[in-house]
Amino acid sequence: MPHDEYLEADEVGASGMTVVAVGSVTSAQYCQNVDAEALFWLNALTSYRMSRKRRQVGIEDSSSWIFNRMADVYDARPPYPAALVDALYELATSAGPRVLDIGAGIGHLALPLARRGLQVVAVEPAKAMLECLQASAGSNGLSLQSIHAAAEALPLECESVDLALIADALHFVDAELAGAQLRRVLVPYGALAIITCEFTATPFMREIRKLVAQRSDRRPRPAAQAIRHVASLAQVRLAQEWTFRDETPVDRHTLLRILRSVSFIGPAFGQSRFAAFSQDVHAIREDAVWARTFRVYAGRRLGPNATRH
Repeated sequence: MPHDEYLEADEVGASGMTVVAVGSVTSAQYCQNVDAEALFWLNALTSYRMSRKRRQVGIEDSSSWIFNRMADVYDARPPYPAALVDALYELATSAGPRVLDIGAGIGHLALPLARRGLQVVAVEPAKAMLECLQASAGSNGLSLQSIHAAAEALPLECESVDLALIADALHFVDAELAGAQLRRVLVPYGALAIITCEFTATPFMREIRKLVAQRSDRRPRPAAQAIRHVASLAQVRLAQEWTFRDETPVDRHTLLRILRSVSFIGPAFGQSRFAAFSQDVHAIREDAVWARTFRVYAGRRLGPNATRH
């Protein structure tokens, strides 16, 4: 199950059409094709009106945006597998150097890709997360652009992105709005990679999953439909699929910080329930090894004269 896929959409919220830009990019930039842009915004507004009922928390409301309350523990999460980063770098090498990381968090992908010389634009709706990303980039001498914005309303120029990434974040965005935005910002034949993350079924992770299930009646939402929906709206044919796994031994303190960073555990449980949960976690006899399985679904946007079948 993806790390945060238990969290209900109305608990996370989305910004709809409200954006706050950091840096030189603003929401006042338009496509050269004015008619196409007008049609896009009309369709987006229609979709927004349909979805706003369940997504009423804007990114400007920092106190209600749940991920602002998790930024101080996100650094406990292990990095993405090096082989996964290598695969994305190779994809960017063939697609182009301008990389958009949607839902960049504190930079688990944006920073290593920027370190490899790619022109990374990190978009993150949680301002506290973005500030951590900016601090890490500065302290490591990395050059990237960070934007406080949501996937549903990207303040980017049309056809300005060679490779777009959505890593372990698809379940927090409005697929219809995000797909339309990706269609707008991706260059023809540009690449899209959607990355999902699940707990690997090791003995230790099965115990973690069992303890979570005892305290929550939520179940993971299937990602396949959202992946197809986003790709279709973005006019991307997902023709490649890769699987990566990692296992990271962690001490008990780090383990609890990781668990606090998972939205359906830390914030959802509350202080007293998480304390009881922590005691049960400490009682697990298996060695604490945080194990994850990542799946990357990648493909190219269709050319300007292509049609989907």
